[in-house]
Amino acid sequence: MKSPSTISRSVKCGLHFVGIWPGTPCPGLHKFCWVTFMAIFQTCQYKYVITHYECDSLIEMIDNLSIAMPFTLVCIKLVVAWLNHGVLSDILSTMEEDCQKYAVIDTNNLISKTSRLSYRLTSVVISLYVVSATFYLAGALTSQGTNGSTSRNLLWNVDLPFDTNESPIYELVVTAEFLHQVSSAITFGVFGALLLMVVLHVGCQIDIMCQGLTDICRIDDKQLRFFVSRHQEIIVFTQRIEQFFTYISLSQLVSNTLITCCLGFIMIVALTDENGLPILIKSVMFYIVICLEAFIYCFAGEYLNKKSKLIADTAYKSLWYDLQPDESRVLILVILRSQKGFTLTFGKFSNLSYESFTQIMKGSASYVSVLLALS
Repeated sequence: MKSPSTISRSVKCGLHFVGIWPGTPCPGLHKFCWVTFMAIFQTCQYKYVITHYECDSLIEMIDNLSIAMPFTLVCIKLVVAWLNHGVLSDILSTMEEDCQKYAVIDTNNLISKTSRLSYRLTSVVISLYVVSATFYLAGALTSQGTNGSTSRNLLWNVDLPFDTNESPIYELVVTAEFLHQVSSAITFGVFGALLLMVVLHVGCQIDIMCQGLTDICRIDDKQLRFFVSRHQEIIVFTQRIEQFFTYISLSQLVSNTLITCCLGFIMIVALTDENGLPILIKSVMFYIVICLEAFIYCFAGEYLNKKSKLIADTAYKSLWYDLQPDESRVLILVILRSQKGFTLTFGKFSNLSYESFTQIMKGSASYVSVLLALS
């Protein structure tokens, strides 16, 4: 019978889609397509922002930036993933090996439960990003003609060398923009879902390890060695997670603060505008998923830190007094290392935690108040 795996099928499909799943056919072609389309759209977007800097109003400029910055963040995530492809391969292969190796001692079926939970949560996360892209399309199409202009609006403003008001050029450009936005939304969601998946796997393996120590009446030398060696393996695994996600998290910290600031400002202004409904349709779901992304990263750091404390508590509550003095000293070292925690960081600068999430939201709210004062 095949052992269950904590690798979510939705994440696996998403990683295949972006071309970074190990063994994906023609990875070079995937990279070429992503680089080509990203370069074209980003160049046209930022060219529009620069050329219309003086003639656009503050809200129009911020609206343009709020959609350009997430695409830039997708580019950064893809580049980091390509540069750390070997690390990602090690993470995924370790997850498969753990599920096969430790399914025998998983008496509470924690792997199966984690597998189902991981699939549901990651599927919801990726789906929300696709829904946000659909809402953005609906809001852009709803805004047609509300400003009294005869020109037809694109999903987002780009500086193209041809007129986009005529058919079928307009329809082709809007379709290309929508496909690009959906593809970027899937990619955006896949990285958040991937982090959620791997930290749930770590939590599952820690629970299995601790369960083995609490379910026995007496600790012998073999069980102690297994507990200590398994702890070391989990430490190495979390270090790989940190290596892969640390610079992605740093880019998240900077961009999410700015993006939530821009979207918050746009929504507040839209609430006071009689024609602000299309803007709200575009922005509300977009704002929700950006906040969700920041929360997932901060939750991952907090979750791993709590699970590390669980190891210390389990070692302390075990029957350590039945061990030899040299064996009990080994458990002391495990407790001390566990109290340090498994840390995920923003580019090695600061730890990911719930406190980090509140700081991001407070920072974006402060910038919104500054923009409102300027407007």
